[in-house]
Amino acid sequence: MEVLNGLPVWFAAFTGCMVGSVIPLIHTELLIFGMAALVPGAAALPLVLLATAGTMVGKTVLYYGGRGLVHLPIRRRARIDKFIAEAEGRRGLADTVLFASAASGFPPFYVVTVASGAIRLPLFRFILWGTAGRLIRFTAVVYAPHLIRGLIT
Repeated sequence: MEVLNGLPVWFAAFTGCMVGSVIPLIHTELLIFGMAALVPGAAALPLVLLATAGTMVGKTVLYYGGRGLVHLPIRRRARIDKFIAEAEGRRGLADTVLFASAASGFPPFYVVTVASGAIRLPLFRFILWGTAGRLIRFTAVVYAPHLIRGLIT
């Protein structure tokens, strides 16, 4: 098992992504990109899976915050309320927006997560589409350093 500053990479990836998914000041993609550059290519798949799992655990807390079950200190509440009002009128697009947001970051996955809880999107659908999108996103992030290294050498 690879070690990064005394912590197993696996633990650091999972917890870093879990915390970073709730606290937007922690950039999870940058964290995972750096870790991917430090571990061998064979460790890429476990890193993708743990980053995805950690992120979705944290996002589930935000989802429940959107439902009102967890109190969230949100500064841009008006922006989120506007997004929620628009989303409620277009429930048929919820899965598409959720998947696109999880995969690309646009619209911001943080906002879409809270909105998903607020419009009472079923938790199963939130986890299914959010996980699928995050798998794609983190696969690109984790394999990028290895592709760059291959082009340089």
